[in-house]
Amino acid sequence: MIELGLQRISRLLAKTPLPWRAIHVAGTNGKGSICAYASAMLEAYNRSPYRAAHEHTALKHARFTSPHLIDRWDCITINQETVPYKLFEHVEKQVLKRNEQEGIAASEFELLTATAFEIFTHEEVDVGVVEVGMGGRLDATNIIGQPVDWALSGYVDRAVFRPPPLVTAISKIGLDHQAFLGSTLEDIAKEKAGIMKPEVPVVWDLSNARDVIRVLKSKATESRVVKLLDPELPIPLMDADIANALFAVEIFPDARRKKGLVGPLPEHQRRNLSVAFRATWTALQALGRLPARCDTATRENQSAMGLLGNEMVSRAAYDTRYPGRLQRISIDVLIGKRQEILLDGAHNVQSADVLAREVITMRERSRGNVTWVVAASDTKDVSEILSPLLQAGDRVFAVEFGPVDGMPWVHAMAAEKLAQAARDVVQDVEVHACGNDVLSALRAASGTARGDAMVVAGSLYLVGDVLRLRRNACASTHISKRGR
Repeated sequence: MIELGLQRISRLLAKTPLPWRAIHVAGTNGKGSICAYASAMLEAYNRSPYRAAHEHTALKHARFTSPHLIDRWDCITINQETVPYKLFEHVEKQVLKRNEQEGIAASEFELLTATAFEIFTHEEVDVGVVEVGMGGRLDATNIIGQPVDWALSGYVDRAVFRPPPLVTAISKIGLDHQAFLGSTLEDIAKEKAGIMKPEVPVVWDLSNARDVIRVLKSKATESRVVKLLDPELPIPLMDADIANALFAVEIFPDARRKKGLVGPLPEHQRRNLSVAFRATWTALQALGRLPARCDTATRENQSAMGLLGNEMVSRAAYDTRYPGRLQRISIDVLIGKRQEILLDGAHNVQSADVLAREVITMRERSRGNVTWVVAASDTKDVSEILSPLLQAGDRVFAVEFGPVDGMPWVHAMAAEKLAQAARDVVQDVEVHACGNDVLSALRAASGTARGDAMVVAGSLYLVGDVLRLRRNACASTHISKRGR
């Protein structure tokens, strides 16, 4: 079940030091990508001549995002690598034991959050990039920087025990989880803004609705709002072509026309990169790794910072691979013939709009028709998700994803209900209800697609099922070849 609040996570972590510093990210769409970009930028800093020239040690950085895709522990990484299962199992057992002995009755997400944070401490990471699970104010991850009950904890040094985040970031906010966060964008923005802390810099997506920006500004009155052209940032020092290609268009209005060294990314990616860069650069400043202001540095150091900025955004833009977001994979091993699919966890109208723009090019190559395999959680308004995606002549295979490990409250929408929603959205569409057999749905859909455009979408849980099936099939094939 979902039960927001900080009481249980506070008890779970009451005696656990959390000395690492956080980049804390909330929002509706893009927050996972922002976290992945921030991790890539921290890694780019570690490998940079700038860090080496200043004789700074490399930063050990970790990331916690949700939900997981295949295994419960794949949402926790250290230095870009998924934590080993044995480490996860060891720490999780301690958390579970504490939960049972003290009668905390923590939720599955709270237990996972506590496990991730304990791993961060156990592994002595310097920076943790943390994605909010739901909302912000009452989300379990918001234990970061919260006051400690000293009588319960037995600790004295607050600065070492639970320091505030280095920076907080808010991605694009849309309508989602209204039953828990509120029915309007303003209500949801208030919950998301709850991760802000006094005197902690804050970054947000500049394309948010006007009412959302108003709420965020109101909450951020005690914090510095980091903008792209602030003198604290090295934007004027960076290569103009890279900045034009990789940052939001309202800051660089000629970005759509000027390609320069690298071609412009899709707008939603540029916005996420903009947020990630501002957050990561500000975090490095807070750690004393970069000057507080770029415009007052020596000319030599300004040049070096410009090169560092180029490297951070370029590496993040072109090296980051985020599974389940506009991911192209082959499912040949599952169906026994050639078939590429576009895999995307679009689960609300905003992410569906992004996917729809990507599918336009697929339609051009496939005579306009697309074959879909879709699933959704039973709490979703699937009509608003399917509306921007489906067109007359498309084929839809509705399926139910399987049980989600660690999330027993999540249930798939019945395939028949999803199929009917597809018919209601577009009348001239071929629809099939495939029950809960994802593999059969993929095989049937590929038979219809015949190598043409095929998209799997509607839920990250469906994405996880497909990736798991593919991994298991690849492993079986490998074992079979070794046994010959």
